[in-house]
Amino acid sequence: MGQQIEILSTEMVGDVLVIDTNRTLGGQDGESYGDSEAARSEKTFPARLSVRLMDLDPHINRVFTLSNTLTLRRSGGWTEGQVERVSESIGEFFLFYSE
Repeated sequence: MGQQIEILSTEMVGDVLVIDTNRTLGGQDGESYGDSEAARSEKTFPARLSVRLMDLDPHINRVFTLSNTLTLRRSGGWTEGQVERVSESIGEFFLFYSE
């Protein structure tokens, strides 16, 4: 149940990864979290997604969500495998269970 989020593009610039999706994840004001504890106190989709990503990879130290775009900062930069894991986690964010 739920819908898969399609990753339209990823762009790495140093420690920053910008991900564009086909789904709106947050509003036009944007939300930013620097640690999972701050995000855990919020009930928004961007906060919940931030917790998921920071729990997945503890080297992610900033998640900014604006509409359908995520900007992730990871100390130490990104490998293709890390981008793939993060993309998969984002893609499954709106799925409640699979068939």
